[in-house]
Amino acid sequence: MAVLSEPIADAPNASDHSYVVLAPDSKKIRARIESALRQPGDPTLIFVDGAEELIDLGSRAPEIAVLVCDLDRPAEMAMLRRVRRNLQRLSIVIVSPPATATGVRRALDAGADAIVFEPLIEATLAVTVSAVGSGQAVVPRALRASVQRPTLSHRERQVLTLVCEGLTNSQIAEQLFLSESTVKSHLSSAFAKFGVRSRREAAALFTEFDQTTPSEVTT
Repeated sequence: MAVLSEPIADAPNASDHSYVVLAPDSKKIRARIESALRQPGDPTLIFVDGAEELIDLGSRAPEIAVLVCDLDRPAEMAMLRRVRRNLQRLSIVIVSPPATATGVRRALDAGADAIVFEPLIEATLAVTVSAVGSGQAVVPRALRASVQRPTLSHRERQVLTLVCEGLTNSQIAEQLFLSESTVKSHLSSAFAKFGVRSRREAAALFTEFDQTTPSEVTT
């Protein structure tokens, strides 16, 4: 688990929280969340079965919500965006199956304040919720590189642009007048900066970053 340095804007006070849990499909996950959060003296948990039920709470919604969803499923990211759009002051902790770096980045961009992977519910959910209540954003430590917008070199941006267009390494090398090994080196560097392992993930993150971040080029 990695706690990001930037506090969440307008975060609620960490004390005396109540929580709403959206976990529509899994009684087992509900039970694990309840076991992790409901300790003697802790506030009440409210369980809801869908996004609309959560949104309908409006101003009656607790300060922190735990949403169970799969970060790699676009429809569930759309649900997260809908909740965030309608409940802007709600702090949102996502519980997801282990996801890709792309999924983590999309969830944070969609409005999640923290992410806990399902195998780590017992070990990290309570402390994550506490951190969010104190105004911190939290992501799994192994994927923290994916949430930092990297500065790419000119060549790395060129290579990734051509990757997004579907070119192979040999085609990229020919177009940029580079050796294929140099192209592979630039890709490896970009993978490390994004915290990914595949061309598909790197291309997806590069496209999203390019749309939302002013151009930052180093040589």
